[in-house]
Amino acid sequence: MSRYLLTPTAQEDLAAIRDYYLAEAGARIARHMLVEFVEAFRFLARTPGAGHKREDLAGERPVLFWPLRDYVIAYTREHGETLQIVMIARGSRDIPSILARRG
Repeated sequence: MSRYLLTPTAQEDLAAIRDYYLAEAGARIARHMLVEFVEAFRFLARTPGAGHKREDLAGERPVLFWPLRDYVIAYTREHGETLQIVMIARGSRDIPSILARRG
């Protein structure tokens, strides 16, 4: 079974997205957004070739990217093991700086 996990900072990203939609659009929309993210995480976990490299964003780090609405999911998969979500951010944000701060 393919698995995924969110780093603590990615968990914070997802909580911030949930809180934003709760405040701006209500519980139904916030819940719908979370479901979409979980579906994307599950898809990425069971589809090793999904995503794309962005050396302009990640440099030499082994990070792949997947778009979801206005967001970018950044993740790694070491040696075919568990998918690790490292960042969820709006695509308009400074992705290289965010990734640099997260190691």
